Amino acid sequence: MSLDSHPINSALLSQLQILKQTDLTQSATQLLQRSNKAQRQESFKRALVELNQSFEEALADAVALRFNLHAGQRKKLHFKKDRTRILKQHGIDYPAIDGAETAQILLLITQSIVFDDAIVSKDLHDAFPFWKEGYPMVQFDNTYTLLAEDIQIHYQNVIDQLLKI
Repeated sequence: MSLDSHPINSALLSQLQILKQTDLTQSATQLLQRSNKAQRQESFKRALVELNQSFEEALADAVALRFNLHAGQRKKLHFKKDRTRILKQHGIDYPAIDGAETAQILLLITQSIVFDDAIVSKDLHDAFPFWKEGYPMVQFDNTYTLLAEDIQIHYQNVIDQLLKI
């Protein structure tokens, strides 16, 4: 444990337990329910972006709450290196938490959808058997289904680590 860790009190413990129950898929699921069959793959693309945003916000909320981070530090949690560094300062090895790679893959997919017209990048090549570098991403429904469950488990694992220290 680092010197700048904050003790956990019962109110903080209660708030983290509530955050642990957050359903990261709620807004993505609502988005999918409002879509029609003709827009199915486009809806799943938007759902993946929404899932990533929900995860990033929930994770930043939990870590900022646990370590009493100010707004600038909270914003840095959205970047992989800063997230790893901030958590390491508090005694948590983020890359070792089950699902950290899933979070990175979800972020890369989101960036590709938003900035690169959903073209598979070098980093995403073979992330799924049906993806090849340089080709458009396909099967967003399968991708969403796989990642939604995994990212929820990862988020809960991070909260467990926040509760342990």
